[in-house]
Amino acid sequence: MSKHDASAESLTTDQAFDLLGDSTRRRAVAALREFDGSATLDRLAEATAARVEDVDPSAVTADRRERTATMLHHNHLPRLEDADVVEYDPAESRVELTEVATDLEPYFEVIDGAYSE
Repeated sequence: MSKHDASAESLTTDQAFDLLGDSTRRRAVAALREFDGSATLDRLAEATAARVEDVDPSAVTADRRERTATMLHHNHLPRLEDADVVEYDPAESRVELTEVATDLEPYFEVIDGAYSE
């Protein structure tokens, strides 16, 4: 169980828009959702880069994956962790969604609906 589960606070609409307003962060959260809420940083970086470039993950170069992992590590994951949306363990290179991430579900339903039409 996540350390945030018992005392999780809801995200405000402004916080959700701020977090999902960045396309890389939005794609990283979407990838984590597809990975059932947990992934290594390397796998998350590859999936995020593939979404940014709109290519299959196998087409992501090692350089692009490393640059994306660096951006996630230094920028996006700390922001998501500060909002209690993910737990990130750099020592284990592991990222997990928390219960607070469920507050983002309605926004993804709108996003997914907009792209499926």
